[in-house]
Amino acid sequence: MKQTKRILAMLLVLVMAAAMTACGGNTSQSVASAPSTAPAAAPEDSGDRAVIAFWTTNRHDAEYLTPLIEEFNNTHPDIYIDYQIFADNYTQMLDLAFSTNSAPDVFMMAGTDSLEVQVNEKKQLMDLSQFMTDEDYARFGEGAFVEGINALGEGIYSFPYTASAVRLFYNQDIFDRVGIEGPPTSLEEMVADATKITNELSGEGIYGFAGNFKSAASAVARTIDMINVRSGGNRSGFDYTTGTFDFSTYKPVLEAFQAMFATGVAFPGCESLDIDPLRTQFAAGKIGMYMSLSHAEPGVYLSQFPTDQNWNCAQIPTVSGNVDGKQQLWFGGYQFAINPNTPYPQQAWEVYQFLHSDEVMSGYHTAGLGTVMIPSAVEKATPPEIISQMPALAITADDVQYPVMPTVVVEGKDYYTVMVECIFGMTDIDTAIEDLNTRYNAAYDKAVQAGEERVVYPNFTPLGQDTSR
Repeated sequence: MKQTKRILAMLLVLVMAAAMTACGGNTSQSVASAPSTAPAAAPEDSGDRAVIAFWTTNRHDAEYLTPLIEEFNNTHPDIYIDYQIFADNYTQMLDLAFSTNSAPDVFMMAGTDSLEVQVNEKKQLMDLSQFMTDEDYARFGEGAFVEGINALGEGIYSFPYTASAVRLFYNQDIFDRVGIEGPPTSLEEMVADATKITNELSGEGIYGFAGNFKSAASAVARTIDMINVRSGGNRSGFDYTTGTFDFSTYKPVLEAFQAMFATGVAFPGCESLDIDPLRTQFAAGKIGMYMSLSHAEPGVYLSQFPTDQNWNCAQIPTVSGNVDGKQQLWFGGYQFAINPNTPYPQQAWEVYQFLHSDEVMSGYHTAGLGTVMIPSAVEKATPPEIISQMPALAITADDVQYPVMPTVVVEGKDYYTVMVECIFGMTDIDTAIEDLNTRYNAAYDKAVQAGEERVVYPNFTPLGQDTSR
């Protein structure tokens, strides 16, 4: 078993390369999928040591983790962590490894399958609660384990790790030039500020607002969705208290965005703008503000699109200016899992604890490798320099994982596409909301009739997040 796990990665690469060759693909692409093993592969003669294969796709933290894993290996004569980093095709490799009974012992979760499918159908995740003590639960804090995200019933299948949330990024120099005192807290202020910037500076090619609307899902998810839930609206149109879809809470948000684009306030060509070209224009000082991800933007403007612009970030605005709902995390709440079929469950659990330990994660947070979700580790960490400079980048108690959404297969256009059409004046907002309510509820009713349990939390509120039944 040990030898199989050590050579599996290369076998997987060869299998995929052969498949791509048969399909006329470029085999050089499959070579990019090969794992980068750090540190060196496990020794051939491991004796009685349990070799724990650890698979991840994170490359950005390899320089930090490698010496810590080496130290672990040097101080644990009974365990060796075989640390492997993957690039492309990770999801396919992981599925193939499970299908051949050669899956890693500890691994980064992947794919789009629900937690229930991964646990009950694919049987890829071990229930960690069998190992956990009261201290383990306490160090993650209240609300750390969410049904359908990292927990099912009494079972726990992954720990919170790092997280990201949407924030408003703005150009302070542009704000200063036109006399805007601070970032907007309401949609009305945001539209007014964007209008002021465009009216005064569009002659220089500077506009008040931009969005990456080339991808409807990406754009809506990082703007309209997040403003809606922070304003107390239904997440992705779903009302947890009734177990039905109601997109009416989106109306004021869509109206504000429609106003900016209808009047030429927004950066020209946003309907075909992707996120990196948008960032390029922001770095060049041509955009007053936009919304994106707390974990990504600092690194983007440090290395990918270096800029001398005086930029900053803030919490995203709401409809009224008041915070009436918690904001859905972009990602967070889960990361790594343990293979339920590992021949070394106790040793795999020890490795798992090490990866989530305060020792490892406090340094991870300080190094700015991710916004850590483990309170005990954050308390021991020195805040990353970028968060000291821009406190709004930090994840707060108002950034949470909402309960799992029901699974629906909707006929026709999804709500992301429809909302972008509303923003650009292609579809009437009231008509669109009525149509979305009809189609999404019909799809959900069909799923319930087929046996899916209707999700209803009668005491749920956007601020309270009560999932009791």
